[in-house]
Amino acid sequence: MSASSFLGLLVNNPAVILMVGALMCIATPRHLASLIMLAATALSATKLYSMGLGEYGTIMVFGETLTTVRIDALSRLFVIVFHIAIALNIIYAWGGRDRAQNFATLGYPAAAVGGVLAGDYITLFIWWEIAAITSVFLVWAPGTRATYVAGMRYLAIQVLSGVLLLGGIVLIFRETGSLEFNLIGLRDADGAIKFSALVIFLAFGIKSAFPLLHNWVQDAYPKSTISGTIILSVFTTKLAVYSLARGFAGTTELIYIGAVMTIFPIFFALIENDLRKVLTYSINNQVGFMVVGIGIGTAGALNGAVGYAFCNIIFESLLFMSIGAAMFRTGTSKATELGGLYRTMPITMMFCLVGALSISAFPFFAGFVTKGLIVDGAAEAHMFWIWLTLLFASAGVLEHAGIKIPYFTFFAHDSGKRPKEAPLGMLIAMGISAVLSIGIGIYPEPLYALLPHQEQIADYKPYTAYHIIEQLQLLLWAVLAFAVLILIKWYPPEVPSVNLDTDWFYRVPGRGLVLWAAGASRATWNATWRVLSDQIQNVMGRIYAVHGPEGQLARSWPIGFMALWTSVVLALVLILSFLA
Repeated sequence: MSASSFLGLLVNNPAVILMVGALMCIATPRHLASLIMLAATALSATKLYSMGLGEYGTIMVFGETLTTVRIDALSRLFVIVFHIAIALNIIYAWGGRDRAQNFATLGYPAAAVGGVLAGDYITLFIWWEIAAITSVFLVWAPGTRATYVAGMRYLAIQVLSGVLLLGGIVLIFRETGSLEFNLIGLRDADGAIKFSALVIFLAFGIKSAFPLLHNWVQDAYPKSTISGTIILSVFTTKLAVYSLARGFAGTTELIYIGAVMTIFPIFFALIENDLRKVLTYSINNQVGFMVVGIGIGTAGALNGAVGYAFCNIIFESLLFMSIGAAMFRTGTSKATELGGLYRTMPITMMFCLVGALSISAFPFFAGFVTKGLIVDGAAEAHMFWIWLTLLFASAGVLEHAGIKIPYFTFFAHDSGKRPKEAPLGMLIAMGISAVLSIGIGIYPEPLYALLPHQEQIADYKPYTAYHIIEQLQLLLWAVLAFAVLILIKWYPPEVPSVNLDTDWFYRVPGRGLVLWAAGASRATWNATWRVLSDQIQNVMGRIYAVHGPEGQLARSWPIGFMALWTSVVLALVLILSFLA
């Protein structure tokens, strides 16, 4: 490939444009970083718009065709909302002077955009690993020992996902001879699970935070900076959702995995004191809805899954932004240390309520016009228990994210804190997110026009009497349940504590097992070394006894004696030669 064609390949990739902007943040004056990032985002979005649907940047490597940029209805939807999220995060954190964090603020989303645009496995793997490496800088940004250790755990999990992905790619290529990234499917024509597909499925599952593989989210995200947590909340799990929609649509196992994901985080979120950590459990819950839709695999359910991912990025970021603004002004995100902030932060409070209503899927907010597609998909597939699970999980979302977040931050008990309103950059970012959340809820047609299965969405009407009444009944009963539990003091109290999750098994017994294994290995090595040392010393002693200054071979021998032995040796040589 010539230098000019290679340069053209880079310039025509929106992800590369973003990555160049991220690298410029390291080399240019710090006060220009936000402006450079916003300009790079605008250039990337402009390039994306000018390209249209199709495949670009096709290259040959070792005789194999790699498609570095593939824009179709599915990938277009994700890269559009990724660009919106990038711009909002830059505005929210405007003026940041930390070079490493500024680099990761744009470099990490660039990798997510590159992964979504990848048309082949090799390109996907490269961006997959870049996303892991760049995102860990956001975890390390606070610079404490706790964040360093959490970052190392996070990086280990992300690298494991990459290793599994690479192994699956090798197996897939050996089976099919193709590197094109399209539908994989977990089972073959006979219904047996394909090992190659299972490996890739697990790689995607780690980044999707499947149950028992989810703890890296709660471990790492809340330990980042205020803006770092918001950025982290958007891209990794949504890149994985896109990958599942691309490679495993209609995989039945995803229905049950997703159903579990929607349920179990609710209980952890209800008893969690750190509100940023509450929202990380909400990420697990929300991704669960998307995974269920992907697993159902019908056109309507897939539209719901990817459409809900689009909206969730906006309104969940809004919730993280509002909690981040409160933390910026008060220095804490603990429910026990907040409350009563509505007095001096009314604008932030209003934005938080918009995010809460959106994530709870109230009518005329973004969540309502897309979540219904997933729930209806379960009903149309006659999956009664899955449908019931999704309804229960929807009520749980209202309890922990729709009510708990704004209630304990801005109302509840009076903490006595009277902070100033959020800075202008934060208010602008939250305001745009709130407008989008309401705008999509009232007029969802522009979003529907981006969904991949237009033949199904054309006849879908979110605002029917049935949908509205069903959702309002669910939400009103959930609100009533919350009010009653608060009045009778049965609602889990907010107390300073550390809640144990399943990561306890590898962080406590697992650490003990590793330490025991390390001690046992050390003791075994020491014992082995002592035995070997003794044997070596014995051998060296014998050698010294023969060859040392006082050894037998070091003594003086008469010439006649040596001549005799020389004759004997020669005689033996002659005899052996004769016999040979």
